[in-house]
Amino acid sequence: PIRERAFQRLWWLSANLLLSLVAAWVIHSFEDTVERFLILAALLPVLANVSGCSGNQAVAVSIREMTLGIINTDDVLRVVRMELMVGIINGTLIGTMLCGLIVFWNGELLFGVVVGVSLAMNSVVAVALGGSIPLILKRFGIDPAIAAAPILTTVVDTLGFLIILGLVTFFLM
Repeated sequence: PIRERAFQRLWWLSANLLLSLVAAWVIHSFEDTVERFLILAALLPVLANVSGCSGNQAVAVSIREMTLGIINTDDVLRVVRMELMVGIINGTLIGTMLCGLIVFWNGELLFGVVVGVSLAMNSVVAVALGGSIPLILKRFGIDPAIAAAPILTTVVDTLGFLIILGLVTFFLM
């Protein structure tokens, strides 16, 4: 029923809203870095979007493979290993592309490398979590189709902001 569907989804979306405040706090904690590198305000959504999409692809594949009986809740470590390899390959390639675009855009090689590495690192985390979260949720009797994406989004955004802002602060401030 529509009411039940809405309520189940609303609970996880509400939790996501509250936990997203942690991501906002992370950004606020690096206020000096963001002020010095204002371009980060434009790049943070890029990092969140690309990493989130990578993680959600892994969520979808994991749910599909569970549905088809290819994997089950005992396969978490195997799925994480596979997704780590996918994340390393795709994260490196997409991070390199972003680095090149940043260097072309503003001419700063070190800044481009730091942002590209940040995207690569967060993509690796995103796919490892994306592949494993549905299995873990299923093990605890929680519907991964409803809960996986909000959990993944919140965690990946928060970690991604922490990674990029932390690396920019460490290497460039």
